Amino acid sequence: MKIKPIKMRWLTGGVNYSYLISTTTPTIGNNVSAMKSWIIDPAEMADVLPNLNKEEIASITSIVNTHHHYDHSDGNIPLLEHLSTHDNVNTPINVIVGSKHNVPINPVPSKVKVIVPKDKEWFTLGENIMIKAIRTPCHTQDSVCYYFWDKVEDQYAIFTGDTLFTCGCGRFFEGDGFQMDNSLNVKLCKDVDVKNNLNKTFVFPGHEYTRSNVKFVRAKVYNQLNEKNKAFDELENYSNTHEMTTGVYTLQDELNFNPFMRLNDPLVRKAVGDLKNEWPTGKVMENLRKLKDVF
Repeated sequence: MKIKPIKMRWLTGGVNYSYLISTTTPTIGNNVSAMKSWIIDPAEMADVLPNLNKEEIASITSIVNTHHHYDHSDGNIPLLEHLSTHDNVNTPINVIVGSKHNVPINPVPSKVKVIVPKDKEWFTLGENIMIKAIRTPCHTQDSVCYYFWDKVEDQYAIFTGDTLFTCGCGRFFEGDGFQMDNSLNVKLCKDVDVKNNLNKTFVFPGHEYTRSNVKFVRAKVYNQLNEKNKAFDELENYSNTHEMTTGVYTLQDELNFNPFMRLNDPLVRKAVGDLKNEWPTGKVMENLRKLKDVF
């Protein structure tokens, strides 16, 4: 499995990512590539297409959105139009979206299949890659994370859109803290950890927000170096010296340093004012996100 992060909207402050996920099937006869790909959240064609070569464009079989916000889904129609007039002209294309908000064209062309995945629905990419859709409502009610498993290469990855960021989580535009707590700390971890894969599943979020998240956590939660969270100290060092952090950390790493996934940590509860450790985790999540919103 090959994963290619594509920067979008970095010059205007959006710091979005799109991702091309491809099989590693070798070229077959007559120099025809057997590679197949999903492209996730290709919102900006001006950023996406120049970063894809001819073989990669021809390999795309599915356009996938993690949720309906424009900075993740606005490229659906222009990319479909491009694929239908270039090397994919005879290739059926799936458009996999969290809800009908994202349906790109009405009526839908005959060679385009729109799929709204059910929670825990499985898909395949090529012969060896299994993909599970995990519905994680809160940022939006149609938020979906996609868990990839390459059975041959023993690779695991999860594409989390605006639900999970490195050392952070998305705003609660259409949900509340209790829903985010369930989506992030119950559903996401449970649906990935069926084979104890948290420490092997690398996280690919929808934005590069790590530095700002780290600044918040250092200011409000782990105020001192070596304050019972060495994993966070190491993340801070890495983020200060690397522009891109996507795909570097696993879900287990997030459980080690991300306060939104450490809601029973005494320092997290202290930060939100629950000095007696009495609040349900959903309330801790709600108040932690409020702190971040005004930081």
